[in-house]
Amino acid sequence: MNNYAKNLILSLNAIESLKKLGMLNLQTGRRVLRDPETANSLVEQASEVSKLFRSPFEIPSGDVDGPFKLGLTEKGKSIGLYPHECHSLFSGQTGSGKTTLLIILFSQALQLGGGLQEKIRSWLFSKSSELRYLLRFDRDLLVVNLNRTSPFKMNPLEPPPGIKAKHWASIFVDLWQAFRIWEGTKGFLLECLIDCYEKYSATGHYPSLYDLYAHVNAIPGKSQRLSVYKDGILTRLGALINGPLSSVFDCSQGHTRYLTDLNVIFEILYLNLEQQVFITNYLISYLFLYKMANETNLRHWIAMDDANSLFQSLYEYRSDLGLPIIHHLLATVRKNKINIFACSQTPHQLGASIHSNSFTKVMFSLSNGKDIENMQQSMGITDKDQKAYCYRLQPREAIVKFSGRYQEPFIMRVPEVNL
Repeated sequence: MNNYAKNLILSLNAIESLKKLGMLNLQTGRRVLRDPETANSLVEQASEVSKLFRSPFEIPSGDVDGPFKLGLTEKGKSIGLYPHECHSLFSGQTGSGKTTLLIILFSQALQLGGGLQEKIRSWLFSKSSELRYLLRFDRDLLVVNLNRTSPFKMNPLEPPPGIKAKHWASIFVDLWQAFRIWEGTKGFLLECLIDCYEKYSATGHYPSLYDLYAHVNAIPGKSQRLSVYKDGILTRLGALINGPLSSVFDCSQGHTRYLTDLNVIFEILYLNLEQQVFITNYLISYLFLYKMANETNLRHWIAMDDANSLFQSLYEYRSDLGLPIIHHLLATVRKNKINIFACSQTPHQLGASIHSNSFTKVMFSLSNGKDIENMQQSMGITDKDQKAYCYRLQPREAIVKFSGRYQEPFIMRVPEVNL
C-alpha cells in the first residue's frame, strides 16, 4: 500500500470517528487532511475532551428523525418515528418522563392523524387521569372511565362484525387466561358458551355475561370434576358482573364496534389487576378481529401506561396456564396496522415477547440494577462507559435504540410538559 492510500484511509477513519464524537468541524477536518499521520492522536484528544461535555454515546445521524417527534439529540436535532414502525417499549421509574413522552407522541397523532394518507386512531389505557391532558389537542377524544357509573356499554360475547359467533367463542375463552384458569375449565367454558350462542340465536341478539352466568349456573354438577369447572367459571363471572363493571356489561349489544373509528382513553384505575388484563386483551382482540374482517384505512396506535400486568415474564414460565392472548397478538397485530406503545417501571419483569417485538426502545432513569441490566441487554449496550452512564441518567433524559434505520443506541432529551 502506497503512502497516499495509507494517508487517505487514516484521514477517512479519523473523520468518521470525529463525526461520531460530534466534534467534526471545518477546523478539525482541515487538520486531519493536512496531517493524516497525527490523526489518531487528534481523535484520542477529541475523545477525552468530549467526555467532559457529553455522554459516551455516539451522536446519531439524521436517520433517527421521523414525522412524529420524540425528543432531541445531544446536538439539538430532532428524533422521530414513522407511523408504520411497530411497537415501542418505554421504560423508566416514576417521574422520569414516560408519560410526558406518551403525551408528546400521541398529541401529534391526534393533531396529524387525520391528515395523513394512512389515518391514525389512538387508544390509550391508563391507570390515572393524567392522559386527559390530550383533550387539549382533540376535544372529540372520548374518555371511557370504566366503573359502576359509566354510561359506556360493552358485551364481550358480542363478536366483531363479520366474525362468526363460534369463532369469537374461541377468542373469548382465550381472554380468560387473564383469570389463570386451567385447560379443563377453558374447555368447559367453551362448551357452555357455544350452547349459549345456539340458545339465543333465535332471539336475534347475543347473550350477555349475565345470560352466560345463568346458563352455567343451571347446569347440574354431575361429577366432582364438573363441579370444580362450574364453580371456577361462576366465581370469575360473578366477580365481573358484580364488580365495578356490572353496569358496563348489562347489555346484549354494546358500543365497542363504534370505537374502532374513534380516539379513546380507557381509564381502568378502578379495576383489579385481572379485570384490567381482561378488558385490555378483550378490546385489542376485538380490534384485531374487526380489522381482519372489515377493510379500513386506519392505523391504530395503542398505549399502555403500565404494560407489566399484560406482559409479565411469569406467564412465560407457566406452561400449565398458557400465555395470555396479547403475547400471541403482539407478533401479528402489525399486519392489521396496530402499533403497541408499552410503558414499564420494572422492565426486567416483562416477558420476551415485548422486548423482541419492539422496534423502538427507550430507557429513562431506572433505580433498580436488574432493570438497568435488563434494558442494557435488550438494547445491546456493551460499552463500559455507556453502561456506567445508564446509572446516572437525568429526568427526561433517555437512551434510545431503533431496530432499523439507525441501530446504535444514542441519547435523547425530552422537552418538559406541564401536566
